[in-house]
Amino acid sequence: MNTISILGCGWLGLPLGRHLAAAGYTVKGSTTHLSKLDMLHEAGISPFHLQLTPELTSDPKDFFDAEILLINLPPRNRDGIANFHKDQLKAISKEAKDKIGHIIFISSTAVYPAENNEVNELQASSACLTRGGIPLLEMENLFVEDRSFKTTVIRFGGLYGPDRHPGRFLTGKKNLAGANSPVNIIHLDDCMGVIQTIIEQNIWGEVFNACSPTDESRQTFYERAAKNLGIAPPTFSNEEAPYKKVTSEKLMKLTRYRFKH
Repeated sequence: MNTISILGCGWLGLPLGRHLAAAGYTVKGSTTHLSKLDMLHEAGISPFHLQLTPELTSDPKDFFDAEILLINLPPRNRDGIANFHKDQLKAISKEAKDKIGHIIFISSTAVYPAENNEVNELQASSACLTRGGIPLLEMENLFVEDRSFKTTVIRFGGLYGPDRHPGRFLTGKKNLAGANSPVNIIHLDDCMGVIQTIIEQNIWGEVFNACSPTDESRQTFYERAAKNLGIAPPTFSNEEAPYKKVTSEKLMKLTRYRFKH
């Protein structure tokens, strides 16, 4: 499986494409911005300008001619169009049929309710919505339940790394609840490492959580992150807040992946 198409070359997709190209894969990458085509080319990625509005309105050429399609599309609806994101994914599925055999669907731990316990891959709920009101589990299932593909879903926790330093996430916040709640986070390096591991080990038809197995509390993590930047940390109250602790035990056990951060 030497050809990988990455739909969505943003904060994660661009460095991932560069990383996979350096590892010897043939990488195709899409962007909605014409200004980024040269950037993708310089990263060793064959660039494609694709628009999903929500139908595919631009010529995909041979973008979907690949062994693996990685779908990294932010779950956003447009005002007044409740199913915009779902229709985008349906358009992708339609275009990929009979061309793509394997899909990696990038999802989020937003599929889990905050019920003050540890959650594994079986505890996702269609009632859990993203900030934009999208039921991510339903979006995952568009591909998981389609037998045209062998789909593996990766549910990432909070993403951090270059240009997303966690020390800035809560800048200026005061008297925050949930000081002792766990944090569900993953560094960009580990996002790329997990994806490459799944590709190299040829693991399909699975769902994985991918969060750093840290035992730090929310307060400890964000105070340390702020200190590393030399900025004032957020402050916390004694008030508790609903939480979830996402476990990546399945990923680490099945793939033997070891987190770098």
